[in-house]
Amino acid sequence: MQTKPVQQKIRLGRYADGTIPTIAQQPSEASMCENKDRFRRLVEHSADKAAMVDCEMRYLAVSRRWETDCGLDSGKAIGRSHWELFPNLPECCQQNARACLTGILEYSEFVVGRSTSSVVSKKEDVVTVPLKWVFRPWKNSAGAIGGLMLFASEIAEDMPETNCYNKSSSDVNNNKQLETRPQLTQIALDNAADTVFFTTSDGQICYANKAACHLFGYSKSELLKLTVSDLDSQFSASDLPEHWTQLKQQSNLTFETSYKTKNGASFPVEVKVNYLEYDGCEYRCAIARDISDRQAAGSALLEAKEQLQAVLDAVPGLVSWVSSDLRYLGVNRHLATAYQIPAEQFIGQKVGFLDTSPKFNDLVYDFFSSHESKKYEEVTASIKGDNKTYLIVAQKYQKSTAAVFVGLDITESKQSLVALQKSEECLRQQATKLEQTLLVLQQTQTQLIQTEKMSSLGQLVAGIAHEINNPVSFISGNISHANNYIEELLRLIELYQKYYPNPVPEIQDLMEELDLEFTKKDLQKLLISMKVGSERIRDVVRSLRLFSRTDEAQMKPADIHEGLDSTLLILQNRLQAKGGRPGINLIKEYGDLPRVRCYAGQLNQVFMHLLTNAIDALEEGGRNPEKYGTIQNHSLLSAGGSRAEVFNPEIRIRTFVVAESEVAIAISDNGPGMTEEVLGCIFEPLFTTKSQATSTGLGLAISQHLVVEKHGGELRCFSHPGYGTELIVKIAIGDD
Repeated sequence: MQTKPVQQKIRLGRYADGTIPTIAQQPSEASMCENKDRFRRLVEHSADKAAMVDCEMRYLAVSRRWETDCGLDSGKAIGRSHWELFPNLPECCQQNARACLTGILEYSEFVVGRSTSSVVSKKEDVVTVPLKWVFRPWKNSAGAIGGLMLFASEIAEDMPETNCYNKSSSDVNNNKQLETRPQLTQIALDNAADTVFFTTSDGQICYANKAACHLFGYSKSELLKLTVSDLDSQFSASDLPEHWTQLKQQSNLTFETSYKTKNGASFPVEVKVNYLEYDGCEYRCAIARDISDRQAAGSALLEAKEQLQAVLDAVPGLVSWVSSDLRYLGVNRHLATAYQIPAEQFIGQKVGFLDTSPKFNDLVYDFFSSHESKKYEEVTASIKGDNKTYLIVAQKYQKSTAAVFVGLDITESKQSLVALQKSEECLRQQATKLEQTLLVLQQTQTQLIQTEKMSSLGQLVAGIAHEINNPVSFISGNISHANNYIEELLRLIELYQKYYPNPVPEIQDLMEELDLEFTKKDLQKLLISMKVGSERIRDVVRSLRLFSRTDEAQMKPADIHEGLDSTLLILQNRLQAKGGRPGINLIKEYGDLPRVRCYAGQLNQVFMHLLTNAIDALEEGGRNPEKYGTIQNHSLLSAGGSRAEVFNPEIRIRTFVVAESEVAIAISDNGPGMTEEVLGCIFEPLFTTKSQATSTGLGLAISQHLVVEKHGGELRCFSHPGYGTELIVKIAIGDD
């Protein structure tokens, strides 16, 4: 017969968490564990309330009745302390246990009352009848005490309920003990839940318990006529010698096979076979358990595992699942392929054994040390020498004892994002350069326009001044001579009148016709008027030449007041009353200014623009007072007994020295003023609040350019709706 050993390990039962620990069975340890294994199997299949503990009173095996009466789930007692499950046992119980474990007592029997129920029992917290406890040491093959066998049974109600007494080996008859042990063993075997049958060395069944009869469908007498090959479809008589030799060498075997019932049905079983010798005979003790459900569950679990593995292999990323002790439980196909290592080689390895991704290792360590159940983080790993970026999604499971890590390759996305950010940055830089270029172009255009304008204006003014200056100089120079000549002629006429008092009738008629006396008086006035007019023309020509300054291309010390006066002389016509607007009152508050090193012609242009804007604002405010609301500095005059509001336009020019190093020229008006929004745009090229037909929007932009960039000065504007506007020019005095 060919056996299928599942594992050559001794099963010790289940711990409190449901796991089944195993201890590797070495040939040298077989004899030491033989008794322990036998006692454990007897306890597990006992129909009584029995248990087996080690020297620390921790459970190694319990019967099903023990678990049922204590209200414990299957395997929950294994590994737990007896005193933890029964904390209300009196002190004498612990004393008796210690005495048995140390060999002082070979046997201890005592009775306790109703208050000794298990702390984990789901039943009532008080036992209804007293219990008799029996503690009996068990020994291994070396003769050392390995622990205690515990038996608990209900006793008659007339026994004391709260007393604790014990019997030592001196009080109990040894013959009675010898008689009791086989009886207990027989009862345990007959009523065991698992199938138990004994065979002789030739394979003949010599004992079968009730469970075996029920499982195979035979009566006990029928089973005793069969051999093991009649039950095991995979075991033949020819296999018996080899099987028997292996069993004698190892003392016990565990394997899986198939049994068949009386009606021919087959079912899988797990068989634990032990070698026994008794009264000079050899026996084979087989304990079989139907594992149909377990195999079905295993198949379903394997199928589910295969399905899960298929799903994880289909995930387009690197998937690994790790235990809380930081070891790999498995990986998917993509991760194994990426590192060119078989997936099976990862299992059991410590996280970080590849030493390719320290950041991933830190992520795993931190994740298990935290209370988080989910986590997302980007890490960099070296795959085949290439550094790649992965988005790691971590999720804990199995009560945080394990976690799955899914890594999605986002290297290309990150690179695309970086490229996009660089592209956006380049576009922003280009846009900034374009804005700067546009601003420079606007400024250049403004300067070109202004330069061309002033060049043309300067040439025109210079030409007109030159053409006017020549005849005016001729007229002005000859008026004095004409005056002298006329005075001499008049004196001659007076002499004629004195010495020739009786002129001829023809002369007398002409004198009356000419009204000689009136002509003599009016001729003097005429000459004086002509002289004043020529001087006025000469002053205007001089102002035009001073304003244009076409002959001054370098910075020179200049009189600021002279430039202001020449500009005002040119604008004199606009200051006069016209079109229903009263004349603009000009107030000059000149301070004591030194000569300032500057471009006099350019400053005159600034004064022209500032004064022109002030005049335009006063004219606009006078024409549309309702558009700007109430304008300050209005005066109330009586008109026919009524009071009427009259607007008195005014321009004030102030000059003063600032900090002894610069001069300031302030030009203010009492016009409608400006809003903050308009005030923030007045120095921008082409911005204007006036009609496009009457304004180019370059005046203040040009003025700021000339003051700030050409003279290194400052041009500021202060205004508020209804309170007028003031512009202040500050420039350095400079060296003479």
